[in-house]
Amino acid sequence: MRLVSVLLFSLILFSCGQDGTPAVAEGATLTGRWDLVEARRDNVKTNLLEGLYFVFDADGTFETNLLTNEAQSGTYVRQDGEITTEGVEVPMTYEIESLEEGELYLRSRYEGFLFDFRMQRGGTEAGETPTD
Repeated sequence: MRLVSVLLFSLILFSCGQDGTPAVAEGATLTGRWDLVEARRDNVKTNLLEGLYFVFDADGTFETNLLTNEAQSGTYVRQDGEITTEGVEVPMTYEIESLEEGELYLRSRYEGFLFDFRMQRGGTEAGETPTD
């Protein structure tokens, strides 16, 4: 019974905190390199994307190895809690679920599947200062 109470309380707490806007910590920046910690496809952990990374530069350029083993460059636009990438093999739109200084949660759909990405800051390119 206690477990049910805890789960119910957690559900209520979680649902009250969600208002459709991403949780962006004050001072957190998207700019820099992000490495995949965990990926989920339709809420099931998957290793299909192991080694995935994103690099978001302040000038709107973008680098990733999404679904390829090689780096590919393109551009991105961040607007209203979404990131849209172009010019890469798999252009995508990602919802920013949460952005903190060292952690980024993204969600996207691809070929009918829902993907969740838990990313960890991997550092910035040499000589660059993260800004947004």
